[in-house]
Amino acid sequence: MSRTVHGFAVAALSLLMWPLSLAGAAEGIAILRVDADKLRQIMEGFGATTLSLVYEGPLGDTLDPDLRKRAIEAAYGKVKLNAGNLEIGFFQLADHGHAAGWNGYRAFGADAMKKKVVDLAAPLGLSDYILCPKIRVGGGNTRLRDLRKADYPKFLEACADQIAMAAKFWREHYGTVPRFIMPFNEPTSGNRELDGGGTKEVVQIIRAIGQRLRAEGFKDVMLVVPCEETVTHSLAVAEAILSDADARPFVGAIGYHCYPYGSPYASVPRILHSSALGKPDPHEIELRGNLRDLGRKYSVPLWMMEVSHSEAPALSFDALRGRAIHIHDEFVYADASAYYGMNSIWDLTSHRDHFRGRGGDAKDALYTEQDTIVLIDNDRRTVEITGMGYAIGHYARWVRRGAVRLETESDDPLLQATAFRDDANKRLVVVAINNAQEPRNLQLQTKGLALSGTVSGEQSTAKGFWQPTSPFQVNSHDEIRIRLPAMSVTTLAVPLDK
Repeated sequence: MSRTVHGFAVAALSLLMWPLSLAGAAEGIAILRVDADKLRQIMEGFGATTLSLVYEGPLGDTLDPDLRKRAIEAAYGKVKLNAGNLEIGFFQLADHGHAAGWNGYRAFGADAMKKKVVDLAAPLGLSDYILCPKIRVGGGNTRLRDLRKADYPKFLEACADQIAMAAKFWREHYGTVPRFIMPFNEPTSGNRELDGGGTKEVVQIIRAIGQRLRAEGFKDVMLVVPCEETVTHSLAVAEAILSDADARPFVGAIGYHCYPYGSPYASVPRILHSSALGKPDPHEIELRGNLRDLGRKYSVPLWMMEVSHSEAPALSFDALRGRAIHIHDEFVYADASAYYGMNSIWDLTSHRDHFRGRGGDAKDALYTEQDTIVLIDNDRRTVEITGMGYAIGHYARWVRRGAVRLETESDDPLLQATAFRDDANKRLVVVAINNAQEPRNLQLQTKGLALSGTVSGEQSTAKGFWQPTSPFQVNSHDEIRIRLPAMSVTTLAVPLDK
């Protein structure tokens, strides 16, 4: 019969109907409460760094049409990535000695990115990509380096020019403008693209970029910043940007990374020995709470934009479960609205070239790309989704942009779950991770929701990934129960009555 516990109508979802007195006693009951009156973040989606794998040089296009089609289908049709930062180069010709260009600039790889990734992936759901014409000081970009020393205002103007020209190129060549631009990736940490520049310079560049974009007629284009190497550094730089009244209006999202390698959320073994056991790292949770509070203060969403080097085999269930937990924790502790893996697609030919002399020709070297979504073996002509890809898919295949995360509470520390109200598809989506060595009989209790109809979903264990669950009906009393296998990730979609 239907009942209410602390204001929650009981609705437990089940693959197998289990007798409460017998199976519950043997395996334990976990209660999950979802409160539709407590709304959290609005979801933006799931992505990765996007490479065209078409190079301006002897390597050329590393994927033939068949491999490219299969790789695009895997990343965007199966995993259901809807986003990604497009890696394009955009430099003033004076820096590179080219005789021809567009408005004094040369766009590296823009046509390849648009025609061989975006146009192919858009029908499969890639709709929210970000332009990423990175500002780099130093290296081959001698003009920016010299301008910084000789004429700092001109240096800031040149940085703004680079981003504005990339946006104009995209608008004039392709007739569209993305909602977001990511001007750098780890500007003062990690990659250190500003080559000695500090937080103050980041703020000044963002201010100059924003003003230039508005002057060029891009009134709605926003910036994703600072995308620093660590949560700590991202927090510090983001605070400086958002506290500046002249830079703040141009910030569309706070981007952050989870490094260094081996850190609590880069390393899957560390995740499986901490958060998976109900003991997330307190310092990491505090940092994410601070990021969350900063975003709330200025009404700016948080995006986790990059993580790699999981220290787990790329195709393993450990990688899947560990990254599913990571996604859960970024959503719950940071209220992150987006989650990105490393690269969307990567292939063996590119790997050998990129890591020549650094292990690129080693056996199974491709599988060191542990947090890329899809890996392509050109020699064997295989296309494989990684554990990271399957983990993202447990969310991305069911949770679309615009869905709202609802406050969710589990009474079992080994049972982690997130719930999302998807009004566009009139359903509640629940992703439940059972980290226990034994099955759990789950009762899902909801407040403020009426459930009805056929429940669908999919489940992953070490025996198989994304296995469809048997459909079953929500009964007349909104009471259903689910048996979660030991060490499993389960996604369920429950129709909403209204």
